[in-house]
Amino acid sequence: MRENAAMAARFSRPLLLAALLLAAASVHAQSGAPPAGGANTSRAPLFPKYDIDYIGPPMTDPVLQDSKETYIVMGCAYCHGMYLQPRGEAADLMHSGLVGADVNGSTLIPLLKAGVPRTLKLSPMPQYSDLSDKQLHDLVRWIHYSRQRGRHEELTEAMLPAGDANAGKAYFAGSCASCHVTDLARVGAKYDSAALRAAILEPKALTAIPPYARAQPSDTRLSEGRQKHNSLLENYSAPQLANLLAYLSTLK
Repeated sequence: MRENAAMAARFSRPLLLAALLLAAASVHAQSGAPPAGGANTSRAPLFPKYDIDYIGPPMTDPVLQDSKETYIVMGCAYCHGMYLQPRGEAADLMHSGLVGADVNGSTLIPLLKAGVPRTLKLSPMPQYSDLSDKQLHDLVRWIHYSRQRGRHEELTEAMLPAGDANAGKAYFAGSCASCHVTDLARVGAKYDSAALRAAILEPKALTAIPPYARAQPSDTRLSEGRQKHNSLLENYSAPQLANLLAYLSTLK
């Protein structure tokens, strides 16, 4: 516990300083006031600019942007990468089965509160037991969002093995049929392999309304379908995707 507390303190001091600098830069930029002592004739900024090369441009979705900033300020990006590309001995959140099994923070929030001790393979993670529920859910939201986008990119570019249509049919029955009962008639005739893969990974019906940019739609079936799809997206393996493509291609 003492080691975790000490480590948390070491993390908090530089992060607090960074947060104060960012806040001061924001106030200065909004006020438009010149620095004390006269006009800044060189127009050189007093504080570092928003680091687009590292952080990326501000997101249009304010909820996701807030989650992203929380992930940065809490120091998660330093070890786990801004978009879940870890450095050193940090856990690979992009491919972690533990993250894939999480539902609305059910697994991740207790872990964040407790911290993770050092192991032979992983660096320690300080406990975040003093964060608010909002901050904890911000971290969880950004982790899942980054994982979904990262897995989408990986699976779009992956060289897939030969698919097994029978295995794909079994996977479909267990994971997809509850939502897709009648809407896939002749889908194999409507799409070629590339278009079918794209439709599996990012169905247009679920991306028409961004999940965070506005209030959840009144159609609970749509929001539940998006949540289930995103969970599948985070956990697809390349062979599973190949099998599913093989099966859907037979529906002609």
